[in-house]
Amino acid sequence: MKRVLAIILEIILFLFAFFVGSILPVFPSFHVPLWSVDISATRYFVLDGVFLMLALYVLFLIFGAFRRRLISAAFTSTVAIVIAFILGLLMKFGFATR
Repeated sequence: MKRVLAIILEIILFLFAFFVGSILPVFPSFHVPLWSVDISATRYFVLDGVFLMLALYVLFLIFGAFRRRLISAAFTSTVAIVIAFILGLLMKFGFATR
């Protein structure tokens, strides 16, 4: 039961990070030349939310390693980030129009 609750809370946190990264310019775009991916002539995908999710994922894994529970932390975080990424794409997070 605790693992299910942890997965649900991590999904919510990953979705929030994906949403914030999709709306706000979190990282300066002048460092990376291909910071957004063109989908069509008028639509593109902003990668900031994905990078925020990955940064949180790495932080969860580091925190799990410090607690000596890397396997359980890796399992819950991996399940949560995959589900949050799929839900975020279905909710059109990261897609923008010029």
